[in-house]
Amino acid sequence: MQLRLWKWAWLPLVLLIAAKMDRVGGRNYLDLARTDNRLTRLPFFGGGVGHLLRYLHPLAMSPTPERGRISELRSDLDANYVSYRGAQLWKLNFNATWGSSMEEEEEETEEGAGEERQMVASPDAQFNEVVALFALAFVALIGAVFGQKLLLWRSVSVPEISGISGLPLALLTLNSSELYESTFEGLQWLSPLDLRRFDFLSPGSSYQINRRYRNGSHVQRYYGFQLWKIHETRLEMPELRAFWRHFGSEVWNINQDGIDILIEQRNVADARKFMEKVGFSYNVMIDDIESAIDETYVEVPAVEHPLDSVRNNSLPWMERPGSLMSWRRYHDQADIRQFLQTLLETYSENVEIVQIGVTRNKRPLEVIRVSNGNPDNWAIFVDAGLQARDWLSPAALTYAISKLTHLWGRSGVKGQGQRQSRAEKAMRRIDWYFLPLANPDGYQYSRHTDRLWTKNRAFDTASGCYGVNLDRNFEYGWDGTGSTSNPCKNLYRGAESFSEPESRALRSFLSGMREYLGAYVSLGGYGQAITYPWGDADYVTENQRDLKQTARRAVLALRRLNQAEYSSGSSYRQKLARPGNSADWVQDRIEPQLVFNMFLKDQGRYGYLMPPHYIVESGEEVFEFLRTIAQQLH
Repeated sequence: MQLRLWKWAWLPLVLLIAAKMDRVGGRNYLDLARTDNRLTRLPFFGGGVGHLLRYLHPLAMSPTPERGRISELRSDLDANYVSYRGAQLWKLNFNATWGSSMEEEEEETEEGAGEERQMVASPDAQFNEVVALFALAFVALIGAVFGQKLLLWRSVSVPEISGISGLPLALLTLNSSELYESTFEGLQWLSPLDLRRFDFLSPGSSYQINRRYRNGSHVQRYYGFQLWKIHETRLEMPELRAFWRHFGSEVWNINQDGIDILIEQRNVADARKFMEKVGFSYNVMIDDIESAIDETYVEVPAVEHPLDSVRNNSLPWMERPGSLMSWRRYHDQADIRQFLQTLLETYSENVEIVQIGVTRNKRPLEVIRVSNGNPDNWAIFVDAGLQARDWLSPAALTYAISKLTHLWGRSGVKGQGQRQSRAEKAMRRIDWYFLPLANPDGYQYSRHTDRLWTKNRAFDTASGCYGVNLDRNFEYGWDGTGSTSNPCKNLYRGAESFSEPESRALRSFLSGMREYLGAYVSLGGYGQAITYPWGDADYVTENQRDLKQTARRAVLALRRLNQAEYSSGSSYRQKLARPGNSADWVQDRIEPQLVFNMFLKDQGRYGYLMPPHYIVESGEEVFEFLRTIAQQLH
């Protein structure tokens, strides 16, 4: 026991010295704690001598001349202190190209020096090689552990592994879109799991798009619903009216081929028995609406994309640096806005964005204007997406906008003849106004909750139902046959004409263009038809001769383009009449030279559920139609 007490006899002396002395050997005790002397770093009550000294002699309240109070509080004795000594902040630009001065120096260097530079790969290539080496080792390890069933995630070649010794290992820890595109989208990955299930690995994949938009408990389901085409155009027939009332959920379209009716799952069997009884012929166009909905969320594989299939890269307007738009899938409202902003930044001399209003959910209604600034130009206004479930028209219009802005500064297109050159010259003498998304609230709701939602998101307090059909909310023929006053129905026209902020914004903006508006075009789906007023009756407009002539020219141009068979005529004759639609109101109040509705693909095979494979094709058709109208105005 005496030996143990003697063993700790030095401790009171150390404590006394530490409590009474501010400096030890000419240095502050803080410096003593930072010394390399091993005695000061001996463990003492789990905290070391430095912690014990701080407990016995806290930091002085008044700063010392050598160090100030701030530096003392950030000392190594502070439990929350984090040191950044020697740390550096680096910016790694993986896609940058050498400047002109560097290119000049490269031309002046000797051939041997050029070969030496070729031995050093770019950061992208070096990173790919390191990740490829890691991937091969990872695959070998996984294969040895699991021994079977490896998933082929991406079928592209792995870069050659060479010259990786000079690559900083810090690159392996970076996380950015450039590295993501250079690795996960550019390597052949093998894994026992589907790596696309992880958002941080593949947030833009078709799997993730479906998982985010289709797997929520709030999503409206349509399992077993079917789309029927009844080969009859007279909906007023008593048998058809009874069929629609008892078995049909909604009439999607009435066109030259027949009547497209949505049938609920519970009514499918009884509907077939009814058809056998009355003797009408019909076809089941979509046997499961839910499966067809899933197809609208997928992304077109790269090998099937038009840009990848054309080796000479003849569609350069599909590659927009800095834009998320790819036209390989349907994009949401944020991506469309970002695309318009990219065009504004790229073509600032010819492009501007005008906000003409906001929706009930405070989403902006943005019109992009493309013009050469000539005050004598005619204006053409084009809108799309008045129906929320119509995803094809906004996608096709953004494609046409991208192509127009790309070709805007060119004097002509080489190798495509004099006709195309004249047409593009005519397009550059037009002030173009595009509203790619006229119903952003409904569009976003259809993407996240109810794919077949068609109205906006106005709320009716009396019924508790949401939405007004914007293509029934304009003043001309507002309360005619073909709309309803029931707020819970898809054809609800609103409490009054122009009751919605979207239709009021269009009214105000188009009214201000009365003096120079040459043409108005409203894009929608579906029906594959080019129509013009009127829709409420078989009346003749003063400009019907010009309308008919332009529509026929457009039909022939579309047939030459890709053998697309479009019909033309008045909305009434084409069985596409809609009371309170925008085109009839523009014809009645604004009276431009040309007013058209263009109903895109198809004629009922997919209806409003067009797969994204048809986006590029439809975009080319929209561009061809707009070019025909521009030629007609000159």
